[in-house]
Amino acid sequence: MLAENEDDFQKLVNTVKEDSEKCGLFFNIRKTKTMVISREKVIPLIDIKIDGERVEHVANFTYLGHWITEDGRSDQEVKRRIGMAKNTFSRMSKLLTNCRISFATRSRLTKCYVWSIFLYACETWTLNASLERNIERLEMWLYHRMARISWKEKKKNKEVLEEIGLKHTELLKTVKTRQLAYYGHKRRHQSLQKSIMEGKINGKRQRGRKRKSWLGNIEETTTRRINECCEVALNREEWRHTIASNLWQETVKVLNVV
Repeated sequence: MLAENEDDFQKLVNTVKEDSEKCGLFFNIRKTKTMVISREKVIPLIDIKIDGERVEHVANFTYLGHWITEDGRSDQEVKRRIGMAKNTFSRMSKLLTNCRISFATRSRLTKCYVWSIFLYACETWTLNASLERNIERLEMWLYHRMARISWKEKKKNKEVLEEIGLKHTELLKTVKTRQLAYYGHKRRHQSLQKSIMEGKINGKRQRGRKRKSWLGNIEETTTRRINECCEVALNREEWRHTIASNLWQETVKVLNVV
């Protein structure tokens, strides 16, 4: 449940509680949390009560497997997913680092069991330069261990990729591709997500540098203004062509960096 202020939120909770009880559904206060999402450095607490009992206020919360924080950023969720991916790889290290199994087979297993954990809900991440570097570091971390290449050898990423038979990294490109596909899907269908994505907030933004937004990621990835993306995404085939074109551009960019 979402509201703009504490009073509206309390009224919303009361309404949901009353209507739910008519259907035989009841709030479990131990599983109910409140959180304020704000850009302020000092985030205020709110006092929401159900049947006179105060609901616990938290600074972060896991919703449908996704880590939501009170600052509204994706940094903690991406770092958490990186940690989960590394833990999964470590548990399967005897299999994924076994040189008697071809690297191609081990790579497919890694994408199935490790990448899938990291990529969960990646469509909703807002990426910045720091997070993109962390994602690329994760992929190279996996390759180093799969190929049993020690960091002490001080091999460049290009040399590691050549040794394992790859031309470029793929994980970050996969994240951006999924984001584009998700944007196109939501743009073509009427839904709450579309309203949130395209909605405007009244008032003026705060002073200082503008925070990078999810739609800003779409603009950077496609190298198009968001109004152009809105029009192109309505045509499924044209948007698929845009995604394919972006894949090629990202590949060339990675090759140049590596």
